[in-house]
Amino acid sequence: MKWRDGSVHWIQAHGRPRYDENGNADRMVGMTLDITEKKLFEQRKDDFLSIASHELKTPITVLKASLQLLDRIKNKPFSDIHLKLIEQSGKNVEKMAEMVDDLLNIRRLNEGQIQLEKEWFNLYDMLSQSCNHVKLEDEYSLILQGDKDLRVFADEHRIDQVVINFVNNAVKYAPLSKEIHINMESSEEYIKVSVKDFGKGIEKELLPKLFDRYYRADHSGKGYSGLGLGLYICSEIIKKHGGNIGVESIIGEGSTFWFTIPNLNKL
Repeated sequence: MKWRDGSVHWIQAHGRPRYDENGNADRMVGMTLDITEKKLFEQRKDDFLSIASHELKTPITVLKASLQLLDRIKNKPFSDIHLKLIEQSGKNVEKMAEMVDDLLNIRRLNEGQIQLEKEWFNLYDMLSQSCNHVKLEDEYSLILQGDKDLRVFADEHRIDQVVINFVNNAVKYAPLSKEIHINMESSEEYIKVSVKDFGKGIEKELLPKLFDRYYRADHSGKGYSGLGLGLYICSEIIKKHGGNIGVESIIGEGSTFWFTIPNLNKL
């Protein structure tokens, strides 16, 4: 049905006829319910399942082809081709593992099973050791700034997960930004961690949607892998810590993803 403002809504209707003394139906008693949000959510789920099957199929296909080629040349002397196929296989296994982790995390979030294991740890030390997979490739410089003695009370593994997601997005969506800045700062109430790239930036109208479940931005028509769950999972992790999460971006200058968690050092 179309509303007066022009918007289209899905309506669910239930009703039964009522009869007069002669057995003729003369009226209908029932109810109607606006189920637009439900239908939109179902559509997003269907879209997500389509994306998930497609994204998982791609690395599986490449992995299968690599292993078939390796099998054909397994008796030949080890060469650059062997090395390339092994590296290609490893990367595609990692992609599949990341997607499966996202799917498991989203299921746990839906069922309320993600529990935080909070403890005191040095935030600078944790950030220094984070994202080793990016550092080992030696293509991007991760520049860490902030108080080297800053301690936080949080789930170290989950906070590391959020930072890794931010850095991975910087590498994926701003590949020409060879410097990625990780900054931490503190106030009396909060400790803030931000990850800044110097890429093309993100359109203003997309920013509010980035942390929605299943949302995947279409960056200039380019295809990017992933299930659209990473930032949503990050937002849920930070919410469980009692903090906030957000993004700022300027076209042509880059993007900064940030989160805050309560500063318990003053208590």
